[in-house]
Amino acid sequence: GRKHNVAVLHKSGIVLLVACWEAFVEDLVRGALNHMISTSQSPKSFPAGVLERVGSAHTGAKVWELAGDGWKTALRDNLKSVLAKTTGTFNTPKSAQVDDLFQKTLGLSGLSTHWSWKGKTVTQARSSLDDLVTLRGSIAHRVSTARAVRLTDVRTARELIFRLSVRSHNRTSAFLKDHVGSTP
Repeated sequence: GRKHNVAVLHKSGIVLLVACWEAFVEDLVRGALNHMISTSQSPKSFPAGVLERVGSAHTGAKVWELAGDGWKTALRDNLKSVLAKTTGTFNTPKSAQVDDLFQKTLGLSGLSTHWSWKGKTVTQARSSLDDLVTLRGSIAHRVSTARAVRLTDVRTARELIFRLSVRSHNRTSAFLKDHVGSTP
């Protein structure tokens, strides 16, 4: 019936919004990493944890891959590795996975601790994102949900993704300013 057709549109809206969030997070971390690499003359501007992670993958004869500008490739390869290990193609962008991605690739810890605004605490924002990603999973994998998906759900999700994106971008920009002195 007509209501079923509308429900399909609402479910599609949720799936697309989470897909946009996934793409935004990947683009944000990749852009930040590329900016750090392009503005750095050496890997010294990267936090020790990131350098240790990258360095531990280059022992023995592989250490020579870090010579010259090899460290830049190694840092980009680290991003690919973290994406592959934490979420495959980063298709589960819940708060913990986003924090893990930024920590392991840029050294930016606790990105989600900056996700708050009037009427929404950090805990509520994290929970809202995690619930949204879970809902998307229910839609994508089971084609059914515990309850009907309404237009208000889509609007609420859109607002959440917008606010999370702004706060994530602003925190990442501040991190870059602190570590390399500029933003892209």
